[in-house]
Amino acid sequence: MKRLFYLILAGAVLLVSLGGCAESPLQKEIPEDFSFALTWGVYGISSYDSKTGKLVKTKDATNPEDYVTYLELPEETLEDIYEMIRKLKPDSYPDEYDPDPYRSSDPSADLILTVRAGDSVKTITATEVSLSYETWSIKGKRYIDTCRAISEILTSTEEWQALPDYEFYYD
Repeated sequence: MKRLFYLILAGAVLLVSLGGCAESPLQKEIPEDFSFALTWGVYGISSYDSKTGKLVKTKDATNPEDYVTYLELPEETLEDIYEMIRKLKPDSYPDEYDPDPYRSSDPSADLILTVRAGDSVKTITATEVSLSYETWSIKGKRYIDTCRAISEILTSTEEWQALPDYEFYYD
C-alpha cells in the first residue's frame, strides 16, 4: 500500500513538473497584430485596451468621461508587456480564475487580462481578488504579478498622470 502511494505521488509530481515546462503558444517575437486589454483595481474600475488605446482611470465617478484618455504605448514598452504575458502562458489558465480562493477582502479587486494575437483571443477573468494581492499559489502569484506590473506601467504614464484625482476612494 505504501509503495502504491509513493508511485502515485511520483506520477503526480512528474505530471506537474512536465506541465510547468510546456512552451507558451505565443511566439518569441511579438506578432504584428498583438494587443492586450487589462482591467484592474477595486471592483475593476480601471482599464486599458492597447487595440483602441483607451485608458480609463475610473468608471466610478459622477462624470466617468472625465477619467478617460488615450494612450499609444511605445513599441519597446509593448514588447516588454508582450514578454511578460508570453512568460505567463495565458493558455494554461482557465477563463475564470481565482488566484487564491482562501483570501478575500471587502472591497475586492478585479483582474481581467485579454490577450489577442492572430485569430487567438484569451481572456482570464479573476474577480473578487483580495486587495492584498497575495497568494500561496505560484501560478496565482505569476498572474497577479503580471497584471500588477502592467498596471504599474500604465499608471506611470503622462497620460494617466494628467487625469483628475479619483472622485471616490474605497476603505
